[in-house]
Amino acid sequence: MKRFYVVASVPLLLAALIPIAASLYLAQRKARDDQVAYLTSLADEVLRRGIASRQQLVAALNELDKDPSPPCGQASLARMQQMVGTSFYLQGMGSVVEGTLVCSTLTLGSGPVALAGKPMVTSSGISSWIGARLPFAPEQPFHIYARNGHAVIIHPGIVIDMPVLHADVSLGLAITTPKALIRSRGPLQEAWLDLYQAPAPSLVESDTHHIVFRSSQENNIAALAAAPKALAYEGLAAQALVLAPLGLVASATLALGVAALTRWTLSSRSRLRAGLRRREFFVLYQPIVDLQTRRWVGAEALLRWRRGNGKANATLVPPDEFIAEAERTGVVAHITRYVMDRVLEDLPDVLKASPGFHVSLNLSPQDLVADGPVQYLQQRFDAQDLPPGALMLEVTERGLVDVEAARPALQAGRQIGASIAMDDFGTGYSSLSMLESIDIDTLKIDRIFIASIGAQAAISPVTTHIIEMAQKLGLDLIAEGVETQFQADFLRERGVRHAQGWLFAKAMPLAELLAGLKAQAAR
Repeated sequence: MKRFYVVASVPLLLAALIPIAASLYLAQRKARDDQVAYLTSLADEVLRRGIASRQQLVAALNELDKDPSPPCGQASLARMQQMVGTSFYLQGMGSVVEGTLVCSTLTLGSGPVALAGKPMVTSSGISSWIGARLPFAPEQPFHIYARNGHAVIIHPGIVIDMPVLHADVSLGLAITTPKALIRSRGPLQEAWLDLYQAPAPSLVESDTHHIVFRSSQENNIAALAAAPKALAYEGLAAQALVLAPLGLVASATLALGVAALTRWTLSSRSRLRAGLRRREFFVLYQPIVDLQTRRWVGAEALLRWRRGNGKANATLVPPDEFIAEAERTGVVAHITRYVMDRVLEDLPDVLKASPGFHVSLNLSPQDLVADGPVQYLQQRFDAQDLPPGALMLEVTERGLVDVEAARPALQAGRQIGASIAMDDFGTGYSSLSMLESIDIDTLKIDRIFIASIGAQAAISPVTTHIIEMAQKLGLDLIAEGVETQFQADFLRERGVRHAQGWLFAKAMPLAELLAGLKAQAAR
């Protein structure tokens, strides 16, 4: 019992901690996702306003291009004032000549204003002075956009003037070609523009910030919204308080389940190992016959378990149950070695009764590993000086799913002269290409295909196909589960050489096998 708790402690601890850790992770993930969703909504709104602003700007410049009035004339300025009055995003209009705002609706009576710096020219041919100062409001920067001598004046804050949840949230609007920030709010870093790739991804990250870009290639602009990552996790404690109790409930449930499963696994393993120690397992032999002569040429070693051997309540456990249990609990290799030991003890007497006889051993997929049961068999076999060909190793299609992993075990079997058979062929994943890639000698046709012979079922053509495929590859065939003379004749007529089944003999103890071999030799 002490050992049980030691072994069980690790999965139980994991079962307790994983849901709690998962709940904290989910809380962190949700906080991040919430921040990204919020920034996305802000960036979308900035982009919407930016597009509307640019569309009004371009529409105004197009209208001015059509105006025949002389620049800065009374009619021209009146027309500009009318257009500004009906535009949401435009604060003023005017005329620009060689970097000088000659006149505008905002600077009436002030005279020309020299615009500082060289303008930035966009891909659409619009010259831009970002942060220009006008005499009537020297502390307030304006953006001036000009084309063909006509100019539009925009307040930079109108596009990004919206409420935000925290002062550390940054908003910006940029021209994408050439890349330049034209409006910003909050502690925005121009270096973030270097993270922008057209078309803009929805989210990029700096070391400290989540940054969401939204862009319009048609309008040559991109909006961004950014916030410190740390800001997202300020509410993490509140999220954790909601999710942690759910994690604790899940932890308790999972821990109880793991405890029950671990107890069951350990008890199953203990039962199997106890059965091995008490030699409750025993080997029976089912003869393999030559269909032409009906002589026994080999036998398959079949393991049986009489649990509680010697007791009044002893029960015979079905092989399908205890083999599956052994594979689940990792005991199958011990069981395979146990069978090998019993067979190697019996082989000298069997070979004495019938030289050239062979015994086949079943291998689990878990046996086909380096330094596994087959390598153990190789050492025992060599020590007993048994003749090559005395053993056949049966592998299943499941065991050969990874051919390369199984190859060392198969090679070890070859080194003691054992032939290799594929058991239950046709019920799993095998194909002609797999058969050609591995070195096997024999195919065992599964009993489900044999059962259909004579039953007027559609599966008989499958049996015929397997026979033809094996013959094409030069492989021997053993038919399993032959129970009627019709089946035996059907198989023999199609070139199947060997078979086993109740028609010939049931699985029997060693003494009965030896008696049958001696009687056969006497005939």
